[in-house]
Amino acid sequence: MKKLLKRILTVTLSIMMILAAIPVQAAPPSYLTKSKTITLYTGKTARLMMYQKTWLGFFASGVDKVKSVKNSDPSVAEVSAEYGSIYAAPKKTGKTVITATDGKITKKCTLKVKKYKNPVASVKVGNKTVPGSKFDADAYRVLNYSQFANKRKKITFNLKKGWSVQEVYYAQSGWMKSEDMQNGEIIKIKGGKGFQVGAVVVNDKTGQREDLLLWFK
Repeated sequence: MKKLLKRILTVTLSIMMILAAIPVQAAPPSYLTKSKTITLYTGKTARLMMYQKTWLGFFASGVDKVKSVKNSDPSVAEVSAEYGSIYAAPKKTGKTVITATDGKITKKCTLKVKKYKNPVASVKVGNKTVPGSKFDADAYRVLNYSQFANKRKKITFNLKKGWSVQEVYYAQSGWMKSEDMQNGEIIKIKGGKGFQVGAVVVNDKTGQREDLLLWFK
């Protein structure tokens, strides 16, 4: 019996030492970008949910901890707090200052809203070239999924001078799988109609962001 108790005590102490050695991860710091330039999309693009609002930051205190969000010019953008994150939905071109607080930390963001500018020179999907002019009115293009289904294709966003690619990603239908990728990477287009390849691009001078999308339907 004494031997059994000794073993239990030894195991218990060992577990306590292991747990004590594991570092406790601190919550990520609150973040709200100090300045941001977003786009007021129109036409078909404006009807897509992904283009209707932009994430600006969050408060580490979490869900429903944002005490207040003030907007110096509500006519420029509608601002909301959802699950600790701050979002802006553009309404017209202009500038506004957003002030958010969780009761302890107060952060500000100068938000500029500009009209959509086509940053695309061309997009290559394998041997197929999508002319940049196809992005003049809308930030996305629909391609025939059956033409590319289950094929490996190199996808490249060629931009006009003064624009840079910040991020490229793909997502299968229903976002069952999504991954970051390199501009010019070869990927397999699969998973059914609804496959998407997106690119986040930024104007080097103004910081204006455009979200480009290839939608295989």
